[in-house]
Amino acid sequence: MKIKHSLLSNTMVTGTVFVLMNLGLSGYAMAKSTCGLGNNAINTSIDFGCKGAGNPIVDLTFAIIRFLSLGVGLVIAFSLVVSGLQYIGSQGNPDNTNKSISRIRNSIIALILYIFAFAILNYVVPGQVLNK
Repeated sequence: MKIKHSLLSNTMVTGTVFVLMNLGLSGYAMAKSTCGLGNNAINTSIDFGCKGAGNPIVDLTFAIIRFLSLGVGLVIAFSLVVSGLQYIGSQGNPDNTNKSISRIRNSIIALILYIFAFAILNYVVPGQVLNK
């Protein structure tokens, strides 16, 4: 049973890395970037996704927020897929069915909370996150 579980874990990790590479996220660690504009610009050895505009700290902060938004989306999507597979594989076992339904519910609640947090951030700093 441990071999089967280990094989499944390795397959999921390999698949996740493959998907991330195809999405172009591997370029974040390889390219150079400039955060900020003018004399205050900072050249970084890692491409954080800065737009090269305005204050370098603000530019870097919004780049990190955009990167984390992508990460939140990937984690929630992965969680929904895994919990859906658990629901399908529960085979009528009430305990496993309840666990998978709870995981689906928690994933949707996490998505809703993140959407509200993102909306509040856009309200506090109007137009900054989406426009940069």
